[in-house]
Parts: sequence; structure tokens; C-alpha cells
Amino acid sequence: MITFIASIVVFCLLIFIHEFGHFIAAKAVGVTVHEFAIGMGPKIFGFKGKETAYSVRLLPIGGYVKLEGEDEESNSPGALCNKSPIKRFLVLFAGGFMNLLLGFVIFIILMSNAIIPTSEIGVVSENSAFYDAGIKPGDKIIRMEGENYSSDIDSYNDVTYFEYRNKSGKDVKVTFETKEGIITKDITKREEINDKGEKTGRFIYGFSPSVADKGFFNVIRAAVDEFEFMTKLIVVSFVDLFTGNVPADSVAGPVGIVKEIGTAAKSGILSLMGLMAMLSINLGIMNLLPLPALDGGRIFFVLIEIIFRKPVPQDKEAWVHFIGFALLLLLMVLITFNDIRRLIGM
Repeated sequence: MITFIASIVVFCLLIFIHEFGHFIAAKAVGVTVHEFAIGMGPKIFGFKGKETAYSVRLLPIGGYVKLEGEDEESNSPGALCNKSPIKRFLVLFAGGFMNLLLGFVIFIILMSNAIIPTSEIGVVSENSAFYDAGIKPGDKIIRMEGENYSSDIDSYNDVTYFEYRNKSGKDVKVTFETKEGIITKDITKREEINDKGEKTGRFIYGFSPSVADKGFFNVIRAAVDEFEFMTKLIVVSFVDLFTGNVPADSVAGPVGIVKEIGTAAKSGILSLMGLMAMLSINLGIMNLLPLPALDGGRIFFVLIEIIFRKPVPQDKEAWVHFIGFALLLLLMVLITFNDIRRLIGM
């Protein structure tokens, strides 16, 4: 029951924020909005405003804002197709932007209620890689260079992102800012040993970061850092997926997401909010990709019109989006099949 309720709340909130972005942008530029719907399928309830019908529908797997002249020709001055390219861009962009904004706002709340780790060394474990290299509390990591990736370090998330990009590389060159000046050390990470004396398979540096205070500016800075970290992680994951660096069957669909939401909900409200922030940013980025049937695909055609000063014929654009929508539905079916297969252990 917890999983069911949490999933409905998360999906509905993400959908509402996304469609609300389209809605307020459309209203702001004078586009006629016929319906604002949360969910798909049969209508559960709704009401009619002065211009717009508002409804909640049975299936919490999507939603829509029905705009005049969005997919058809119209002579109405309130039709989206009759608005300038910039105004159409704003309407199309607003949905994904609101999802990104929601993720950032959630990170502000989370950082206000969590420790804020820094790139400064707080504790060094004895007999660890950092300990043997002479690293002391108060030293600050400013650059890491590995076999597969190198990066300047400004926050603890940069260390985490470096580890993700460098994969399992054990030999790392780390530059520190110390009281004595800038030093660079060649570090070989050691395999972690748990409380039972067993090797875990994880190779670690052997340190814990220091923690920043929760002043207003530190919280905002930490929220920006979390947002940047999550955005980079999602974008790199997309690239890895499309380039074959990660298997396609590792992608989670609705069933897999519901399972993760249930796990997060049982861990507490902050865990659920963290997952919601990730899903919201993921949705915002995914929706703005230049793929047919998505807002990013429609934005792509608007940009073509701006560049070449001539719109693509609406019937041709509609066919592109129709084919793209069909392919997206097929992809969703395949991903859902993989979710169910993993769930039942096939």
C-alpha cells in the first residue's frame, strides 16, 4: 500500500509540474488552452473554467495540456501555430524547465536537512591509501587524474563523479592543497574490508570528508552542486546507453521505477524526495531531447524555422511526431517487459 500511494503521489506531482509549465507559458503568450488533464484514459472528475476544462483521468501514467492549433491548422488568434517561433519555443520548453526547477527546489530542501560534505579531508583511516601517502585532516582535494578520466575538484560530488567516470581504476593521481602548499600524490586505492574482516570488492581511499555548516549560502551552493552532479550523471548515463557502454536491459521503466519508489518511501520522506528530484530532472532532460513526439522534438522544428525563416509543413511535422510516438510506445513496452522479467527473476 505504501508503494502504491507513494508512486501515485510521485507520478502525479511530476506530471502536474510538467503540464503546469506548459499551461502557464501558454496562458502567458495568449494561447487558448482547451484542457488541462492529469492522467490518461477515462475521466474520473473535472470542471470547466472560463476557457479551460480541468480533469483528472484514470491512469496516472501521463497528462496533457490540449492547446488550440498544436497539431492542426487553425485560424484562431489563440492558436499555438499562429504564434511567433519564440512564443512557441517558450510554451514547449516550459514543461521540461519546470521539472528541472522542481528537482532544484527539492535539493534545497534536502540540503537544509542533511550534512553537506566538502572536498576537504575530515578523517583519514589508519593503514589506508591516504594515510600511507601522508594525507592529513584539513588537506583539500583540488584535482584527480585517473586511467579513464581526470577532473578539477570543487566539491565532494566531484569526487563521486570522478569515481563514476573513472570506473574501477585503482591507480589515481591526486592533487591536494595543504598548509605546506600544493602537493600531488600517486594513490593506489585499497580494497575495503568490512567489520567481519571480509573484502567487499570496493577499492577506497580511506577518508571521510569534512562537513560545511548549514548557512543559507552553503545550502544554496550545495543544492546547485547536487543539481549539477545529478544532471551530469543523467546526461552521461544517456550517452553511455546510446554508445553501448551500458546494456540496454539495465534501463528501468514504470515497473522498475515503482519498485524504487516503494523502497525509497519505506526508507523515509527524505529518501523519497531524493528519488523524486532525480526522476524530475531525468524527466526534464529526457523531454527536452530532440526526439520526435517529445517537446524537444517539437522545439527542434521551431529552431529549424528560426534558422531558415521558413516553417516545416505542419502535416509533415505531424507525421514525424506520429512515427516517433509509435516508436516510443514500442520502446516503453520493451522496457516494461524487461522490468517484469527482472522482477520475477526470469
